[in-house]
Amino acid sequence: MKKIALLSLLGLLAFTATAQSAPQDSMVTISGAKSGVAEPMRSMPVDEFNQFAGSYELANGSSVALFTRGLKKYAALHGEPWHEIVATSANSFVAKDRQLKIDIYREDNGLVHGAVYIPKNDMQTADGRTSEQLVKVAFH
Repeated sequence: MKKIALLSLLGLLAFTATAQSAPQDSMVTISGAKSGVAEPMRSMPVDEFNQFAGSYELANGSSVALFTRGLKKYAALHGEPWHEIVATSANSFVAKDRQLKIDIYREDNGLVHGAVYIPKNDMQTADGRTSEQLVKVAFH
C-alpha cells in the first residue's frame, strides 16, 4: 500500500514539473488579478459605446468583437460565446459573468490599443481548485 501511495505521489510531482515547464505563448499572466474582482458599473449610452464597437485583432492571433443587440452591449472572442458587458470606466468593460475584461484606449491620431483579460481556466491550484488568475492578451 505504501508503494502505491509513493508511486502516486512521484507521478503527481512529475506531472506538476512538466506542466510548469510548458512553453508560454503571447499571453501574460497578471499576478494577483482575480476574475471575481468587483468592478463599479458606469452608465454608457449605446451611442457612446458605438465608438468602441468593432473587431480588434489580438496578439495571440485571435480577435475580440464588441457590438450591441438592442440596448445591450456584448463582447465575443473569436469562436466563443457572447458575453454581455457593462462599462466600468470611460474605456473599460467587464462581462456580467466575470469571464472577460476589456480595456480600449483611442489616441487622438486614431490609433487604438488595449487588452483583453480572460480567466486562465487550465490552471489548477495544488488542492485541485481552478485558479482565478487572469491572462492579459494585448491588442495587435
